[in-house]
Amino acid sequence: MSSERRPSELARLEEVRRVGSERTAEVAGVLAEAFAGDPLQAWLLAGVAGGERAAWRTSWWSFMVTHAPPGTEVHVTGDGSGAACWHPPGAGQLPAESVEQFRRMVGELAGERAPVVLASLTRFARRAPAEPHWHLAAVGVVPGRQGEGLGARLLAPMLARCDRLGLPAYLESSNSRNLTFYERLGFTTTGEVRSVDERVTLTLMWRPPGPAR
Repeated sequence: MSSERRPSELARLEEVRRVGSERTAEVAGVLAEAFAGDPLQAWLLAGVAGGERAAWRTSWWSFMVTHAPPGTEVHVTGDGSGAACWHPPGAGQLPAESVEQFRRMVGELAGERAPVVLASLTRFARRAPAEPHWHLAAVGVVPGRQGEGLGARLLAPMLARCDRLGLPAYLESSNSRNLTFYERLGFTTTGEVRSVDERVTLTLMWRPPGPAR
């Protein structure tokens, strides 16, 4: 039997679908694997033993997906190898209970580095533009499927929606290797922000709406 997949099967596996909270564990697992080599994640986990980092990445992304603002759009590929999370325009602050849970998680994760981590994350968040926009909070593809165009497929539906609605999109990237990918999708660099300890830098990127597609 041939190991090659038929075009129809490939299309099904690569189809991008919107999912709800029932897929939280799956989405968190995909993002944890996809961000294993991300500079920001490495900085967050700097004090964690190597054997515990995978579990912490999963816990981190599980919290981020579970406590995402109302109206968040989560898209996955048909085979579950990639996921993207978009926060809607005007997304408010986390409820007080969620903030406290987050602080406890960072305390367990970062230990004595927790104040620096929390101050840095606050600094990053404050650089978000005031103009209404869709915020690409995360997009990731598991290592075995990277380089196949799945990232662009994952982002295409929401970028087309932004164009139809006349809304810009915004993201932060800690990985300079990804900047050309985002530039091909219409994003441009608007600035940088560094962590309080100056060990990690986020590039801020903005995409104005294009012609409706």
